[in-house]
Amino acid sequence: MIDLKLPQDAFHGPHCGVQAVAVVAEKPLLETMEIFKAKCRHIKRMKRWRGSTHHYDRVKVLEHLNIDFKALDTMHTKGVTLNSFVKNIANPNHLYMVTTTSHVQLVKGSQILDQRGLVDASQYWGIRKKISRPVLQII
Repeated sequence: MIDLKLPQDAFHGPHCGVQAVAVVAEKPLLETMEIFKAKCRHIKRMKRWRGSTHHYDRVKVLEHLNIDFKALDTMHTKGVTLNSFVKNIANPNHLYMVTTTSHVQLVKGSQILDQRGLVDASQYWGIRKKISRPVLQII
């Protein structure tokens, strides 16, 4: 069972996708950043990469780390608000990596985790953002 909390070495920065992968993989944030640098060619070429990722980067690193996941059918999730996903689509017993416009967060039940920490969906600052990439269900 994955512990839904920030990595001990978490710090402020534009690395929501890296952090989500670190939590799912139960690895330190800095170690996970190094894995992204090693596995993602375009990131490796950046001189001042601070942590931004694309959906395909996260998928590539999850696969490299042997994390079991499946992408939900985008027909049911693309353009849906995070609030609607939490209330009407997500199974409260499963963990999801959800990408909303330029942000990645983990969702389990009514709990949402991003760089700011774990909060209830009713208190989450980005609850009205729309899902923009395939939702990954962590198995």
